[in-house]
Amino acid sequence: MRHGVAEDAGPATDYRDEPRALTPDGAAKMRTAAEGLARLAPGIEEIISSPLVRCMQTATIVADALGLEPSQDDRLRPGADLDAVADLLLEHPDTETILLCGHQPDMSQLVFDLTGGSVAFKKGTLAILDLTTPRPNSAHLAALYPPATLRALAN
Repeated sequence: MRHGVAEDAGPATDYRDEPRALTPDGAAKMRTAAEGLARLAPGIEEIISSPLVRCMQTATIVADALGLEPSQDDRLRPGADLDAVADLLLEHPDTETILLCGHQPDMSQLVFDLTGGSVAFKKGTLAILDLTTPRPNSAHLAALYPPATLRALAN
């Protein structure tokens, strides 16, 4: 999942990327999307997020909807690649369904690396992949849910 709509880097963030937070509207939309996600994929066992503020806020909103606690991992920071994400996933061999929360263009690139297909990853988009091992072209894109669809599922 890509994080929700966040503020721009500006005076409030000292023009830095890392402290950018979700906007109030972005957080509200993520709460509704999280309700839809909870109806759609109630079997998520773990949520792991980039440590950047906007991702952790997104992961926390989704975790609250699912009754989970998110964790953070530096390997999901901007610049995440398949090798790092594969190492992360392999550390959870007994977990069947993990939601990763990250950034662009990383999320699109990971889906491409795992499936060989390109996807549009708007803020708040969820891609569901079926995979047994995190290697290139080893996954199947089971579904792609833009944020508007996740919000519609909440109703």
